[in-house]
Amino acid sequence: MKGCTHIFVISPRTRDVNNYWTDICKVAELSDKYGLTGILLFTGNDTYLEPWAVAQEVLRRTTSISPLVAVNPIYMHPFTVAKMTASLVRLYRRKIYLNMVTGTALSHQGAMGDQLSHDERYDRLGEYIEIVKGLLGSTRPLNFGGYYYQTHQLQLFPGISPEIAPEFLISGQSEAARRVCLATGSIGMQMLPARLEDGLLNLPAVHFGVVSRESAEAAWEAANALFPENKDYRAMLEYSMANTDSAWKLRMKADSEHVGAAGDGYWLVPFATFQADCPYLVGAHEYVAETLHRLVQRGVTTLVLDIPASEEEFVHLRSVLEKSKIISPN
Repeated sequence: MKGCTHIFVISPRTRDVNNYWTDICKVAELSDKYGLTGILLFTGNDTYLEPWAVAQEVLRRTTSISPLVAVNPIYMHPFTVAKMTASLVRLYRRKIYLNMVTGTALSHQGAMGDQLSHDERYDRLGEYIEIVKGLLGSTRPLNFGGYYYQTHQLQLFPGISPEIAPEFLISGQSEAARRVCLATGSIGMQMLPARLEDGLLNLPAVHFGVVSRESAEAAWEAANALFPENKDYRAMLEYSMANTDSAWKLRMKADSEHVGAAGDGYWLVPFATFQADCPYLVGAHEYVAETLHRLVQRGVTTLVLDIPASEEEFVHLRSVLEKSKIISPN
């Protein structure tokens, strides 16, 4: 059985601009303290801070974690991503992970002048990854003749060694996303399905949130306190859904209309109330640990976890990871 090798948490989706950076710092420092791999940093028209600037601060403020930087071709040329990655690796001697995305709100896509269809954006992403890999993998001139990108004698100095080369995650669940994932050797990521490990696709990474306590009753009490019902937030989700062509988001919305607080702990209220972009797994330590263990048995090697910016949540998460034998006890 291949073990779980990567455990990332997402940067908080804090709406208050004054608390946004404070919460990112808190999650980064807690991820470092509790022995996780790193923190996912979002990109987009509506993020308050550029993820590459945040990545450098995360590296400066912590001792061991790595940033998982979201990269969308709409915002940055592949040479710039390769240059930023190589620069941070050399400055901080730590690995950088890249979360390759194509999605943004359709209104943001239009504002940027990007008229590509859903599948065309994935075709462009495939070319993008190949260029970044080519530049980081060799100092030889790169000639690339794609449909979306062309390079001639393009070089990146200095190169980086293979052991600290970035790993690429692709977080789409459409056929186009899977095709590009396979072609580029990227780590494919899926949302935790309603049937838990029995509903998994053949992808090594899973994204979901976790709320766990010593007992199931305490876990559900904490979950409802962290993500209270809110009609206004539900209206925000409806607005958001009219502004996306994301396959996974459309599927999650359909699921949220008939999947409630099921006894197996699969919970969509945080998504349905626009407080998270993924399902949550809620339950007692033993139950959540057993579920994680079964995910790993099914071939999952990477967890991308949504977790509130609170040390209490990290304490419980660490307990679950130890019980599931994903992380060894201190």
